Amino acid sequence: FYDTSLPASGGVGSYIETLIREQRRRGHEVNRFGCVVGEGAGSMPRYFDFTATRNPAALLRMIHNTRAANALEAMLRRRPVDVVHLHNIYHHLTPSILPVLSRRRIGIVMTVHDYRLLCPAKNFYRADGLCTRCWPNRFRHAASGRCKGLGGAALAAESFVQRLLRRYFGRVDFFLCPTRYMRRLLVDAGAPASKAIVVPTPAPSPALPADEKQASRELLYAGRLSAEKGADLMLDLAEKLPDAQVTIAGGGAMEDDLRRHVERRNLENVTLTGHVDRNETARLFARAGAVVLPTRCMENCPVTMLEAMMASRCVIVPDQPPLREWVRDGQTGRTFQTGSAESLAKVVREVLDDPAGRDSMADAARKLVEQRHRVADIVERIDALYRQAGRKCELRW
Repeated sequence: FYDTSLPASGGVGSYIETLIREQRRRGHEVNRFGCVVGEGAGSMPRYFDFTATRNPAALLRMIHNTRAANALEAMLRRRPVDVVHLHNIYHHLTPSILPVLSRRRIGIVMTVHDYRLLCPAKNFYRADGLCTRCWPNRFRHAASGRCKGLGGAALAAESFVQRLLRRYFGRVDFFLCPTRYMRRLLVDAGAPASKAIVVPTPAPSPALPADEKQASRELLYAGRLSAEKGADLMLDLAEKLPDAQVTIAGGGAMEDDLRRHVERRNLENVTLTGHVDRNETARLFARAGAVVLPTRCMENCPVTMLEAMMASRCVIVPDQPPLREWVRDGQTGRTFQTGSAESLAKVVREVLDDPAGRDSMADAARKLVEQRHRVADIVERIDALYRQAGRKCELRW
């Protein structure tokens, strides 16, 4: 088995580490192949950030990375494998590696962690909010000033070439979709229905420290601090609910701006922790009365939400099609209008003022997620798809 991926963090990194840990426990030999950041790449292709340059050659490398294909070819000569599981290879490793695998009759499975196959900007978001203009195959909209501008033109060109040549849809044996919503979008965009399979994200339950007590009016945001994730809405929330304590955990491009706004607006009920490790995140979950995902972009399967639900914490999320597959408003959590500080504050106030209802929703959410996201069951299902992918290769040859 070969796990082909970029160095990953956040939800993708958690997925990969959980998957590998369970597969090794089941006796698989698991290895990695991916782009390496900085010096000492050795036999691995070096990570290249095409967004940091305006060199036209960068576009070609974003579409087809010959170095990655050659490096994988050399590695497979030394170490043959049975199946490859892809994660976020899009414009780094690129689908240049797929013919290498096909020639060797290696099964190819790919987890669809975000909407990059459907949206050049990857998360159906632009400066003025949610945007699905590029779906199913109208990638030119990524070049608009409200989306990615000049950089979006390169992303749109890359997406158009990959779709025209069907480099993903034609080569990958199975696309593992975390939601039914993702599967529907992929199929409507041209992916063969037989290849798009709904497979939940494997998510272990966080171990909450016993010495940390829940604070009923503490609200937690845990994640990347960037515009599309909506962390700034937590400041609006703190201002509208001065009797609530707001904790913002994570790092990112907006961190310094958020700190300045907290100071300027004199928000004494806001704590910014910066980046925290998994142990500290579990401590924050234990203390939280509710966990808020204020994201402005279209989510897929946020690991923070799953972990919060497993920790029996009420989740408050945007009212979006993929998130409705977990959060039924008033039953397994609460929903608010995406991007609306007023709607968010109204819903949070109702949750904080109804501790019994909050706990009932949290308990129902925990049962739902424990049943749907049991790691051993999901990895067993993925193993079955590996075997099917291998058989498909044999039939093709």
